[in-house]
Amino acid sequence: MIRPWLWLPLAALSLSPALAQESSLQKQAQKLHALAGGEYCAPVEGGYVPDDAYSEWTFSYQPDWGDDAPEVEVTLIRIFCGAGAYNLQHAYYIQRQYEGLTPLPFAAPSVEAHYAEGDDIDSGLESLAVTGMKADLILVNSEFDPETRTITAHALWRGIGDASSTGIWQFKDGDFVLVRYEVDASYDGEVNPELVYEAP
Repeated sequence: MIRPWLWLPLAALSLSPALAQESSLQKQAQKLHALAGGEYCAPVEGGYVPDDAYSEWTFSYQPDWGDDAPEVEVTLIRIFCGAGAYNLQHAYYIQRQYEGLTPLPFAAPSVEAHYAEGDDIDSGLESLAVTGMKADLILVNSEFDPETRTITAHALWRGIGDASSTGIWQFKDGDFVLVRYEVDASYDGEVNPELVYEAP
């Protein structure tokens, strides 16, 4: 099955001392993005760039190690990576008080779809199995809700939207944790996703 996104190598990238000398967090994040995104996220001359190609949100949270612990401030950053006919792609970065600025990976189930006639997606979906977990550095059609501190991504596998994957990650004690993931691998002209993961 052809998936609508490519995976970036998950590397232990962090803000180098040279980047840390930059006065602007946006400049720091954009330099880190150029390193972490590689060729996949490289700008295309004359290509589409949305008005919100760069967004950031700063908020604080109470660490779980003690009610009397001081609040910790974090900044979430979203940077445009690329666009197709019906999908927008973004990479996320997070600035933590002690860890500094780093790429933000997202846990997601790895799924395997089986169709009635091998790889023929039009022959009917027979089963959908979770084969493990992976980490994504790119989210498709994603949004951050600062009120609930959740990130939602909805990747369309083809234009009519009858095949897709949708994930929801919620900020919990310093990290974005996967809480729900649905996959529609049917290619049957209808929107009928299956729940493949839900946090307890």
